[in-house]
Amino acid sequence: KLSELTGDPKYSRYAERAQDAIESGKRKHEGLYPAYIFTDTGIFDGSSEYSMGAMSDSFYEYHLKQHILHNGKEPKFMKRYVTSVEAVKKMLVAKSESGYTYLGKLLAHASAPDTEMEHLACFYPGLLALGAQVLDRPQDLVLAEELARTCYASYEMTPTGLGPERFGFKTKEEAKVHNSYQLRPGSSKSFNGDGMGAADGRYILRPETVETLFVLYRVTGDTKYQEWGWNIFLAIEKHAKVEFGYAGVADVYQTNTTWNHIDAMESFFLAETLKYLYLLFSPIDVISLDEYVFNTEAHPFRIMK
Repeated sequence: KLSELTGDPKYSRYAERAQDAIESGKRKHEGLYPAYIFTDTGIFDGSSEYSMGAMSDSFYEYHLKQHILHNGKEPKFMKRYVTSVEAVKKMLVAKSESGYTYLGKLLAHASAPDTEMEHLACFYPGLLALGAQVLDRPQDLVLAEELARTCYASYEMTPTGLGPERFGFKTKEEAKVHNSYQLRPGSSKSFNGDGMGAADGRYILRPETVETLFVLYRVTGDTKYQEWGWNIFLAIEKHAKVEFGYAGVADVYQTNTTWNHIDAMESFFLAETLKYLYLLFSPIDVISLDEYVFNTEAHPFRIMK
């Protein structure tokens, strides 16, 4: 975008050089990229994991969004996106005993993903929905809606109505045994009747789930995504609002707000969480997805013509 605005192609070359170097690195799974790479050699760290969460999420996001930004004039971005989606479906998507579809993390030498999902990975259903619309891939929209249901369920399962930083799955029998050893019933280490529970009970005002709800509403027109977003907004207002702003919540299973706040308001809360909630209830021509594409920090860029 900077190259377009200045007329100087060097900025685009710098960005694409880095991406091309990553793309040319030797990888175990085509379409998936280890979380770490040695910048001096361009060789991936073979001991690092694959995920749609921390250290990886934005990279996958930009495959599709660069295709959109360039108005489809750079085919390599679409190819990389489609290849990565198919790899994610094959290697990272899993389903719990109770039927929740989720995105796990694949360790370096594992053959199947683990049983936890990061809140950060909840951006991915929105990306799939956007790709389904732009590239006419209706099968991806089905998966997007399944994953979005799981992300919202992670909010719905807690007494505060806020989603944990990480959540996981056990079989119903495993959950019963696990819960029987808890010293504090209802703690953030307990699992519900569906075998779903928090692995990290913090809520730090993250935007990924409401981002997905915004995109899914724009793509499908289904008002349930507005309803889910409204419920999340009300939970934020009730449990995260403080005298001079909003604070993270230390344990989403505890409703006592007098001691349950984290003394921090992350910048992405204003830049992303509230922006996506606002747009979820705005007319669809307000920052239309036919004219703009959002970067990973929710800044809208006009699609190049």
